[in-house]
Amino acid sequence: MSESKRKFRIWAQGATGQGPHKHYLSSLLPHMQKCVDPDFDLTFHTIATPVTTVHALSEFRFSREVIRSAIAAEKDGCDVFFMNHFQDVGLYEARAAVSIPVLGLGETTLLHACMMGRKLGLLAINPAFIPAHFDQVTRYGLQQRVSGIRAIDANISDYMEAFTSPEKKAALNEVFEREARRLLDDGADVIVPTGGIPMMLFAGEAGANIDGAPIVNGVTIVVKAAEMAVKLRTLGGIGTSRVAQSGFALPSEQTLREFLQHG
Repeated sequence: MSESKRKFRIWAQGATGQGPHKHYLSSLLPHMQKCVDPDFDLTFHTIATPVTTVHALSEFRFSREVIRSAIAAEKDGCDVFFMNHFQDVGLYEARAAVSIPVLGLGETTLLHACMMGRKLGLLAINPAFIPAHFDQVTRYGLQQRVSGIRAIDANISDYMEAFTSPEKKAALNEVFEREARRLLDDGADVIVPTGGIPMMLFAGEAGANIDGAPIVNGVTIVVKAAEMAVKLRTLGGIGTSRVAQSGFALPSEQTLREFLQHG
């Protein structure tokens, strides 16, 4: 197949695994494939030891996986890499490690959501993630666009059960709607579930909303943003800044080698 006819390749990286997250993946993966344009191939990658707990150490562990996977994606000839993990751990480091576009579910969702309304309300899957989301809001300069961050007090196993149990999903949805309305009371007009799991549970249907406020399915957005990043590079060479003050200057061969050997 000639270069002009070949399909562009997307590497989608999850923090998930087929064992503990199989019911979520059975919803997520068909949705991703439905979103992909015909001139793209998307391959979703799980990890050998998936994230099954809610803790900063789990996030730190996954950040290393993100960086190494982005490097592997470029070496494998992929055109773009994104992580399907809202906390965006390792995003900036991965972006600085490779020449292909690198996207994160959190950053991509939040920036797009700013075009959907004036004020965003973030709804986390667990209270432990609230500090990380505040850090993201500050990192992306969105303090004036976010009216508040709330959380559902549940664990990963609760969400996995909700993918197969209508009763469990209804119970979680009741809490989701209650917390979302509190965000609306605080001024939000767009609701952002902060993760692929709640996005697929609560924003999977077309037109999902709370009292007219859209519930953002960032999974759809990050897939289409990955495609756009590739198309923009082919149209005008638009890509990541590599000046020193950006923090995204590419590594030297020594830096890359030492990371792969010891990082």
